[in-house]
Amino acid sequence: MNIILSLIAGSDNGSLKLYDIKNMPPTVADAHYGAGTVSFDEFDLLTSVHVNSTDELFLASGYSKNIALYDITTGRRLQVFADMHQEHINVVKFSNHSPSIFATSSFDQDVKLWDLRQKPVQPCYTASSSKGNVMVCFSPDDHYLLVSAVDNEVRQLLAVDGRVHLNFEIASTGSSQNYTRSYYLNGRHYIGKTPRTSMFVQSLRGDPFRDFNMSILAAYTRPSSKSEIVKVNLLASTDYYSKEQSDDRLSRPSKRMGG
Repeated sequence: MNIILSLIAGSDNGSLKLYDIKNMPPTVADAHYGAGTVSFDEFDLLTSVHVNSTDELFLASGYSKNIALYDITTGRRLQVFADMHQEHINVVKFSNHSPSIFATSSFDQDVKLWDLRQKPVQPCYTASSSKGNVMVCFSPDDHYLLVSAVDNEVRQLLAVDGRVHLNFEIASTGSSQNYTRSYYLNGRHYIGKTPRTSMFVQSLRGDPFRDFNMSILAAYTRPSSKSEIVKVNLLASTDYYSKEQSDDRLSRPSKRMGG
């Protein structure tokens, strides 16, 4: 069986590349210009990319009010949708099952649902938070949207119409810099929330094979620190911590993350 292993990576300098993992050169440095990579038109100040359920299209958003739609097969940027929010769109997410439905979240306090089949000029609906939204994602069955706003405002919405289904009522910290992120685990019954530490969480994903496990793309407040991928077991003790870097070095213990 011929298995295709591909990933799309973006950077805040606007670079967008598709990598064929099976055909990548042995070192990451050689991958920028080597075989097994496809470059797309740049999207300045990129913050988010997401592929649809059929692996045909992906969306990019960033520090602007616009998003861009790309065709993975041809490598072309198909369209730029302008002024979709009043402030920058920090996260864009396709649904898990419909290849045309996607959601956007912005610091203008709105989350919007869109349908590519309607040439998104007007959203299907808009749901508002009391503070700037940090992220949005669909539940694995697409029944709900999980919306995370500044300082622990986390709510679950009905994906069909945007009505509030559940307010998690997490205690606020009073900090406008508490950029709260949350994500569903394997099912829709549990979510993970990132703790308030010196870590800036740029993205997180639930492990599809192990309950209560997730991986976090993290950066730190220390100027000399680099981004890293952190594996978190929510059921482990506060001493549990491991990180996984591209060189597959062994993990080191720390108390930065806990259960």
